[in-house]
Amino acid sequence: MPRPNVSEERREAILQAFEACVVRKGIASTTLTDIAQEAGQARSLVRYFIGNRDDMVSCLIERLLARGEVQLNALKNRKAPVVADLVDLLLDEVFADATTNIVIIELWQMSLHDEALRARLTSIYHQLISEVSSQIAGGHAPSPTDAAFAAVSMAMGAAFFKLMGLTAKDSSHLRVSIARVMTNFEVNTKKSYQQEK
Repeated sequence: MPRPNVSEERREAILQAFEACVVRKGIASTTLTDIAQEAGQARSLVRYFIGNRDDMVSCLIERLLARGEVQLNALKNRKAPVVADLVDLLLDEVFADATTNIVIIELWQMSLHDEALRARLTSIYHQLISEVSSQIAGGHAPSPTDAAFAAVSMAMGAAFFKLMGLTAKDSSHLRVSIARVMTNFEVNTKKSYQQEK
C-alpha cells in the first residue's frame, strides 16, 4: 500500500485549520499565525504548502467547490427524484453544514469588493440552481429556473438565519413552502404539456 503524500496531508490539515479559524474569527481577522497554531505547524510551513492569503482563500474556494460537486453529482445521479427528495437535499445536505455556511457568508462578504471572487461564487450557485431546475423539470420543458431560484433562496436563507439563532418554531413549514414552489411549477407544466397534446 503506497504511503500517503505528506504534502497533501499537510495542505489538508492547513485548510481544515483555516476553515476552523474562519468560523471562529472570520476571514479578515484570521492570520497565518492563527492558522499555523490551529494546524500545529510552523508558520513558514503554512506559507510553503498553501501560499499567501489570496492563495489560501483560493484553496478554500476550491475546497468548497469540491464539496459542492459531490452534492451536485449525487443530485444528478438520482433517478427522477420526487419533490421531497429535492427539499431534503437542499435543507439536509447542501445547506446543512454550519462550517461551510459560515465560510460561504465570509466569502460572500469579501466578494462585495472582489469581482473575481463574486464571479466564482455566482458560478457555484448558478450551477446549483440549474441542476435543481433540471431535476424539477424532470425532462419537461420549459426549465423552471425561477422555481429553482426560489427554492435555493429559501433553503440558503433558512441556513443563514439558523446561524444567527433564528429558526422557525415548526421547520416543516419551510419544507412545505419549498415543496410547494417546486410542485406548483410541476403541476402547471404538466397541465400546459397535456393541453398542447
